[in-house]
Amino acid sequence: MNNLSIRASQKPFIDRQKFPYGFRKSGDFSIGEADILAGYGKTLLALESGELSPETDDEHHFVSFVNGQVEAANTIERTWAKYVRLSRGKKHFYTLHSTAASNQSDYDEDYSDEEFDVA
Repeated sequence: MNNLSIRASQKPFIDRQKFPYGFRKSGDFSIGEADILAGYGKTLLALESGELSPETDDEHHFVSFVNGQVEAANTIERTWAKYVRLSRGKKHFYTLHSTAASNQSDYDEDYSDEEFDVA
């Protein structure tokens, strides 16, 4: 990572909307990946959106990568791809229990009010 010539961000990159507790505490990124996102994220986002023009070969390669012209060639690009997938992709949510509505229909068939003596 140290031999790449991508400009570091002036301020740390934070995505409070998708990762409200930070990249390190999200459980999705390693410590190294979280450090890459915090240190280079603003620059990478600006390069991706076109707000910042690439100046070095590594930055030109990153722009080609985000445009889908080449594969990820370094840790920064792989980390950015992971961030984009997790932050912009559909988030799946799994539970161990079914919903209350589906459980209620199971009970409705087994019991009726006539079986219970309500005084």
